[in-house]
Parts: sequence; C-alpha cells; structure tokens
Amino acid sequence: MLKAKKNLGQNFLIDQYVLNQIIEFINPNIDQNILEIGPGHGALTELLIGKVKRLDVVELDKELLLGLKLINDNKLHIHNKNILNFDISGIYEEQKIRAVGNLPYNISTPIMLWAFKYLDCLKDMHFMFQKEFGERLCSEPDKKSYGRISVLTQYLTKADILMHIEPECFKPQPSIDSILIKFMPIPGRSINSARALKIQEVTKAAFMHRRKMIGKSLKRLLSIEELQNLGIDPKARPENISVEDYSTIAETLI
Repeated sequence: MLKAKKNLGQNFLIDQYVLNQIIEFINPNIDQNILEIGPGHGALTELLIGKVKRLDVVELDKELLLGLKLINDNKLHIHNKNILNFDISGIYEEQKIRAVGNLPYNISTPIMLWAFKYLDCLKDMHFMFQKEFGERLCSEPDKKSYGRISVLTQYLTKADILMHIEPECFKPQPSIDSILIKFMPIPGRSINSARALKIQEVTKAAFMHRRKMIGKSLKRLLSIEELQNLGIDPKARPENISVEDYSTIAETLI
C-alpha cells in the first residue's frame, strides 16, 4: 500500500465494518450516478461500483491511479484532477448526481464551497470530515463551534450527522475522531443568489469580531432600531443569531 501524503491530507479509511456502514447510509441504487471525491486506494469505490449506474472518481494523487484502474469495470470513470477545478456539469445528465467522499482535512472548507456551487446538480452528499470541522458545519447557535460556515451550510442544505468514526479506522491515524454527515440541498436556494451573497457579507462582518455585540458589528449595515424591528437583540453576539435571523437580515439588505 502506498504511503499517505501528509501534504494532501490523506487518511485512508481501512475499517471494513465502517465502510459497510457508510454504504448502508448512502443506500446506492443501480439507476444512480455517484461522484466519489478522493477515492484513495478504492476501498469505498469497490463497494460502490456494483451498486450504481455510473461511478466517477476524482483523485489528485497520480500514484493512486494504477490501483483504481485495477477495478476493471466500464461503469468506473477516473478523473486525475483537483476536485476544486472539477466541473461537475461535464458528467451531469438528466439525473442528479450523488456525491460521497472522505475529504482531505486540509481543504475541507474549499471543497464544501465547491460543492455549494453545484447544488443544482446534486441530489445529496455524504462526506467524512475530521470531527471538529464537521461539527462546525452542523453547529447550533449559542455554541463556540457556530460560525460563518455553519450559517451558510445550514442555509443551503439540511445537514445530519450520521456516525462518528474513530482514528483507528484510518491509516495513518488522524489525531481526532472523524464524522460522517449527510447534506440534502434545500430546493430553490443557491450560493450565488442575492440572499446567499448577502448572508456571506453579513456573517463576515458579524464574525470578524466574535465577542462584539451584533449591533456594533453590523452598524454599517443596519441600525439598532432596524435590528430591533426584525426581532433581533442588538446586544446578542454573532453566535447567538440563528440561521433564519441571518437570512432575514440579508433579505432586508437586498
């Protein structure tokens, strides 16, 4: 087995029980197209290939391609590319694609932002992250883990934590637990919509100084009275404001 590359954030999932559990959660169908991000040595790929109509895998590490090519199946399409530069519309047909992947810890945020660009093409996403990052995506208000990426993720998708995965299930072992999350795009919402763009602007201003009261953080955008009229306490901190309230603020500013 090829040695994992630290600069690519590689931690290969090797636990067969966990792999089978992930397949059960995904519940692939023979009529579906799946996109796997970072297949590595193909442990999940081999379990998926017999259960889908088409499987596209995007792997940046050229040294891993030979092993993937040994999975001799005409349903498998291998793309030696950086996922951040991969245009999903090139494999999108009439049916929406399902995305899965054990995401490199060092580019988890960029990959999520990449996925958000293609929500119109995606039916759902099942992604593994290191626990701390995954919990930020799903965090509720009033927690330290709640931040800009929490708000944007939950505005655009319905995110559900499916399972926690121990470090011993990977090689090499990461320093913390991992987490599997399912994301379902919320119909009618787009990262490029006027409201989503304004949410990003508002949350940037709000979370730039987490300890500041929201009334002070957003003073260039809304007055104290305007916040109060929206039912938002100007003395609240950024992490105390719900996704719905950030959406309301954004809509007001459009």
